[in-house]
Order: sequence, then structure tokens, then C-alpha cells
Amino acid sequence: MAYSQSHSYGHSHGQQHGTKKPEPGGGCCLAQLIKIPVLIVVVPLRLLWDALCWTCRHVLAPVGRWVYRWLLAPVGRALTWLVNYLIVVPLTFLIRYLIVVPAMWIHRWILTPTGRGLAWLAYYLFVVPLRWCYRWILTPIGHALGRLAHYLLVVPATAVWEYLLWPVLRAVGAAVAWAWRIAGYVSRAVGRGIAALWRWLVVAPLRWMYRWILTPVGHAIRAVLRRPVRAALSAARTAAREVRRALFG
Repeated sequence: MAYSQSHSYGHSHGQQHGTKKPEPGGGCCLAQLIKIPVLIVVVPLRLLWDALCWTCRHVLAPVGRWVYRWLLAPVGRALTWLVNYLIVVPLTFLIRYLIVVPAMWIHRWILTPTGRGLAWLAYYLFVVPLRWCYRWILTPIGHALGRLAHYLLVVPATAVWEYLLWPVLRAVGAAVAWAWRIAGYVSRAVGRGIAALWRWLVVAPLRWMYRWILTPVGHAIRAVLRRPVRAALSAARTAAREVRRALFG
């Protein structure tokens, strides 16, 4: 009895601690059926991949290092040396001694002296004569023309303006101002005359008529018509009141 209890306890303990987790999809029949074809396909591919990795790591990489070290690197250095001493150095020599050195010699011994000579010729053939012509011919002619223009145009124009045009314009302006003031006096006198005529010919008769004719007549008419009009209005209000009472109660 104790053996059975210990055996059952050990079995349950083993189930709790010793059992592994089931693989994904292990409980499905379809998954169990698919595993075998997948294993048949995947195992050759994995073997081929491992073989390729081992070949690249243990065969191709050492062979490539050996080929690069003992074949490609010496051939590259040899080709670099050949290109340098068969192409670059001769081209540099030819460019230096066939183009650069002759160009520097031409610039130093031909172009520079020629440029200096042309500059000297241009200075003494153009600049010096133009400067002399400007100083001794154009400047005196300009001064003479300026003086002639001053005495033939500016001075007469100034004299005409100062002694003829300005006095005439000033006299005309003074005359216009005097005439404007006189016209103002005349305008104010005419306005006062028209206002006096209007006051004596229109306003005074209308005021006299209003005071001595229209006002008494109005008072008389008001005195005559006040009682009849008041009686008529009272009768009209009474009639309206009777009609409103008859209609609306």
C-alpha cells in the first residue's frame, strides 16, 4: 500500500517536473502527416547548404587568399609599375618638356617683352598725346566756350530777367492785386446795394402786408369760424361715439 502511494507520488512528480513541453502542432494529425514530406525535402537542402558553407570556409576562402597573395597582388603591382614607368612617366616628361617649359619660355622671353613694348608704345603713342591734347587744347577750348556761353547767354539772360521780365511781372502782379482789392470793394458795395433793394422792395412790403393785412384778416376769420368749427367738431365726435356704441356696444 505504501509502495503504491510512493509509486503514484513519484509518477505524479515526474509528470510535473520531468515531462517536456509538446512541440508546436504535435497534437494535430495533419501536422504529423506533413512532417515526413517536409523532412524529406528539408534534409537534402540542409545538407547541401552545410556542404556549401564548409566548402566556402575550408576550400574556396584559402584558395582565394592564396590566389590573391601569390598571383593577383604581384600581377597588380607589376601592372602598376609598368603603367607608371611606361605611360605616366613618359607622358609627364613629354608634357613638361614639350608644353610647359616651352610655354614658360615663350611667356618669359616673347610674350612679356612684347606686352611691355606694346604697353610702352600705347602709352607714348596714345596716352601721352591724348593727355597733352586734353591739357593744352581741349581744356582751353572748354574754358573759352564756357566764358563765351557765360557772357553771350547767361549774362544777357540774367540782365533780361532782372531788368525787364522781373519788373514787368512784378508790376503786373501788383496791378492784379490792386484790381483784385478794388473788385472786392465793388463786389461788397454791389452786394450791399442789392441787399438794401431786396430789403426795401421785397422784405418791407411783405412784412407790412403780413402785419397790417394778413394778420388782422386771419384773426377775423379765426374769430368768425371758431365757434361753428368747434360745434361741428363736437357734433362729429358725438356722432362717431354713437356709431361706435351702436356697432360695438
